[in-house]
Amino acid sequence: MITKLGQGLTQANYAQAFAFHYFQYTAPIYIVDSSVVTINRITVFNPDGEVYHPTVDPLATGRITNLPIPTTCLPDPGLDGHMIVYDKSQTRFLEFSRFKWINSTFASATRHDNFLWNALGTSLPFNSGGYPWWMKGVRGSGAPFIAGLIRYDELITRGELNHALAIAGPTNRQKKTNKPYTYEACSPVAARNDGALIADDGLLEGQRIRLNPNYDISNFGPKAKLVAQALKTYGGYIVDNSPDFGLFLERTPGSTSSNSPWLSYWANDLISITQIPLNQLQVLNCSNIATK
Repeated sequence: MITKLGQGLTQANYAQAFAFHYFQYTAPIYIVDSSVVTINRITVFNPDGEVYHPTVDPLATGRITNLPIPTTCLPDPGLDGHMIVYDKSQTRFLEFSRFKWINSTFASATRHDNFLWNALGTSLPFNSGGYPWWMKGVRGSGAPFIAGLIRYDELITRGELNHALAIAGPTNRQKKTNKPYTYEACSPVAARNDGALIADDGLLEGQRIRLNPNYDISNFGPKAKLVAQALKTYGGYIVDNSPDFGLFLERTPGSTSSNSPWLSYWANDLISITQIPLNQLQVLNCSNIATK
């Protein structure tokens, strides 16, 4: 699987190494407080005419109303237009894919997820079923975007990274052979997949990868060492399709490729992650391959 990954990266003209999504094709995080009476409230609809997953759209209207989203909340500038809003008074995450403002009280999004979270970092039980099951979550795998995202406040401000990481790659497996069903996915974590490879050596969406526990990271900078140790201890999960082999850094609102605060930690620190050889990665077995 790692050999196939390297081949896929070469074919797409990317280095056989980790990359970081930090200014686009990731997601910004906005913190709001819905208990404030004057907070802006909006309706979100699906521009494709589909309904959302029943966990957020139980009446199958394709519209979600009364969401506390200020107009200052802007999505990632990439085509996927992801955005995360955390309502601190409700301890609730609101996540969107291809979010677009129509006016101050109306917006469109092709995917929407809405779930509670608590101080222990646990959420409601995983739900990959329901109709339409393919509308679950905002990532290609149906996983929450916040899960595995490297946040600036944890890695830089607090100097910790105590969770598994989200990974996107170019050789995600749609299914092992040309079976009559559409998708295979390692579930949980994945509720679906957006892979295109029909082969037995493609990585499953939802599959866990870890860095070789014996790989020497003693010369890494302090932030890179945290990322590498997280990849050793917790690993990372394939949650999306991408032409590169990407880890996700929280996008600072308004940042670009040249002014992102992450760049201050690049040259002498985080760049070490991109120098980890792919052959130091270990693909762990998926105990539950779901088919859809």
